[in-house]
Amino acid sequence: MQKLLRIGPKQNVLQIVPPRDAMRPSVKRVSDPAEMHDLVVHPLAAPTGPGGAKGFRNRAGSTIATPQVTNVYLGSFWGDQQFVEGFSKAVVENGFLDPLRDLNYGTGSGSYLGFVNGPDVSQQSTFSDSDARTTLAKMLDAGAIHGDRNGLFMLILPDKVVSTMDDGSKSCKDYCGYHDAIPHNGTDVAYAVLPSSMCKGCGGEMGDFTAVYAHEVAEACTDKVPGKGWVADDGQENGDLEAWILFGWGPPSDPNRYTVQGYYTNERGNTVGLWRQTAAKATGVQQFVEIISGCAFGESDFSKKIADVVPDPSLFQQCVFGKMKDAGFNIKIGDIPVNGSATLDDVLEALEQS
Repeated sequence: MQKLLRIGPKQNVLQIVPPRDAMRPSVKRVSDPAEMHDLVVHPLAAPTGPGGAKGFRNRAGSTIATPQVTNVYLGSFWGDQQFVEGFSKAVVENGFLDPLRDLNYGTGSGSYLGFVNGPDVSQQSTFSDSDARTTLAKMLDAGAIHGDRNGLFMLILPDKVVSTMDDGSKSCKDYCGYHDAIPHNGTDVAYAVLPSSMCKGCGGEMGDFTAVYAHEVAEACTDKVPGKGWVADDGQENGDLEAWILFGWGPPSDPNRYTVQGYYTNERGNTVGLWRQTAAKATGVQQFVEIISGCAFGESDFSKKIADVVPDPSLFQQCVFGKMKDAGFNIKIGDIPVNGSATLDDVLEALEQS
């Protein structure tokens, strides 16, 4: 454990997904070849029962209240991208995170915003955490993505690209993914780095990748800046406490559609929300309110001036424009007022008239 706590920029907190063999070296699926990953036959078997993680508490309030998740592909994906996109939407929106809201962990299910293609990372290369932070910052500054306190960007690497940390640790050998946050325009923007899981140390299957994805989403939402959210006394986050205990999750008609892992809560130990259908999308004024608020860092007081809420009104304008286009509205970016005296109410009125 001490070795794992030294990996990455946040010391004494385990924000990485450890390699399978470091966590579950002995439990195998009976039907699998010896080299395949662990998979518990009985769902929600857990090494840590309710209340079993000493000191597991919110250290400094760093959570993602309403997650808005975007996949960022940094080159060609190594598997079935359509499957991963379906999984990403489901795990964020269809109930997997619901218990975190029900049990007052300051977060819960949110919205999956789709994917963007970032700059290509060449195969047979390395991608350091410094590269991840620089890439994310450049995309944010260029307006290619919009980051706020609820944003979570999943940086997905091509196969045969080795993720590295500044301390020399490497993906597959030392970890299978990690999350962190960067400061940007006065707020902490969360991200995760997800290397290919095709290597033996990370399981070698698509199900291992989706489980790592679920692990990082649960941890980033509850411990956005590692060590400042929900962490046990020994530095483990909620996903670490249940790492590599994998099981099927999906709708009643297809309960094993996806492979996930659970996350720890004090009340239940290994926890996961039951599948539910996504709530109907907001329509009309409610939809406009959600778009504007999401682009304004969650602000609910629409009498405020845009310039007093966001650091860069032009990026706010681009965010609203992009979300309106994604929602199917025919709108011009110039229809969204962002002059010095414009308020969020002015934007709402403009959208209603568009």
